[in-house]
Amino acid sequence: MKYSASQRRWLFCAILCAVLATTSAVLIDLLLTQWRPALSLNTYCDETALAERSRATLAETAGIISAVSLLPADSAAAVPAGQLLRRFEIASRELAGASIEIAYIDPRVFPQDAARMMASGAEGTGILLRQAGRNVFIPERALLATDGSYSPADAEEAIAAGFARLSRVDGVQIGWLTGHGEPDFTAADPLEGYSAFRRALENEGCKISPLQLPAEPQNNSIPPEISVLAIVAPRYPLTHAERIQLSDWLDRGGRILCFLPAGHDAGLTPLLEQWGIRLGSTPREGLTTTASGVAIAALLDKIHPVTAELAGNASVYFSAPRLLYPFEVRGIHATALVRLPIRPPHDLPNPGEPELGTAMLAAERGSIVSSDLGFRPGRMIVTGDATFISNRYLLNHASANRDLAVNAVRWLTGLSGSGARGASNVLLFNIDRQGWHMLFVIMGALVPFALCLIIRLLVWRGI
Repeated sequence: MKYSASQRRWLFCAILCAVLATTSAVLIDLLLTQWRPALSLNTYCDETALAERSRATLAETAGIISAVSLLPADSAAAVPAGQLLRRFEIASRELAGASIEIAYIDPRVFPQDAARMMASGAEGTGILLRQAGRNVFIPERALLATDGSYSPADAEEAIAAGFARLSRVDGVQIGWLTGHGEPDFTAADPLEGYSAFRRALENEGCKISPLQLPAEPQNNSIPPEISVLAIVAPRYPLTHAERIQLSDWLDRGGRILCFLPAGHDAGLTPLLEQWGIRLGSTPREGLTTTASGVAIAALLDKIHPVTAELAGNASVYFSAPRLLYPFEVRGIHATALVRLPIRPPHDLPNPGEPELGTAMLAAERGSIVSSDLGFRPGRMIVTGDATFISNRYLLNHASANRDLAVNAVRWLTGLSGSGARGASNVLLFNIDRQGWHMLFVIMGALVPFALCLIIRLLVWRGI
């Protein structure tokens, strides 16, 4: 069939459109898989919206709460934090919560008023919440991101946690185990640091301090004021004497939050097996992952207090999760909190059906009467990935890692309720690697093909 000059131009345009569409699809696919974008609902959908967690916190408040903003005018948080306090005031009124009275004091303009607030509990620039003789101070740094800019998500979380702390007694002590090459909990590195985890716990009213076990077992080797001992990615193994101290402490009602390092057990295998937890390996393939290789949790337990309010609407991320296998031990009750789908090898029965591997597990058992810890059950939560609470994920408000970690600490310390009531207030384009490839096929193949077909039909009609 011989085409006229007009038809050849149409065919050339059709081919050019197809090439451009395919090229654009490839570039868009690469950008999306690299950035994994998230869209803040607060910013783009409703200027007055608060996260569901914040609204639930306000619904539990009552009485009159005074909120005083002690931020200088040139602070990056001054204006947006004031607007955020106003949103809290409006939402609390709608939910029949506490009556929030807001005041703004620039310490440089009104130094005497600022000094009076300092005497009432303020510790510098920030926001002071007061109710019935109780004070909660939110420092300015809690409202800012690591680069010093205002962070809407961090600010809302810090203020909501401040309102929650007004209704309970603070002072929960968390010991951060040291002496084995553990990471510094104050490190602010955006990928490997743990400062976001520290900030999240401080927002809940917890205090973190380093703790090193003595070389030989002794009475009160773990101070009685320590409520939870955090073991985070030790590089060197714990000694037999240290494991004995931890085991005795757990028998007396102690609580341990453990995040395992990659590649080794840090000498914790004997202790974990006493609690019915056997360590597995890190799957090299078969995990459901994002395009950048981050593993996504598919199933959170719907009954356990740590995960109940996150199950079904939260995305939890892991870098290289080590699998945990519970086995029966008398007196131990174990619960698989977070499970990942793993496609078994081809030589197993039903190779096309994914299995579930446990990445976070909670264990609890009865306790003997103790003079320093009282009668309460020993508890332990083990996670097979220490990066789970690193800044890499906790600074990303599109994941629920922060909420899940806070919930774990609250359950271990025996605090009532949950630190989170649903996923973060962020809309996440949470598509795994297979999903992105399917999107690429649609954008890079089906759409250009349909476009070429339409233009070809128009050419055949002699347009």
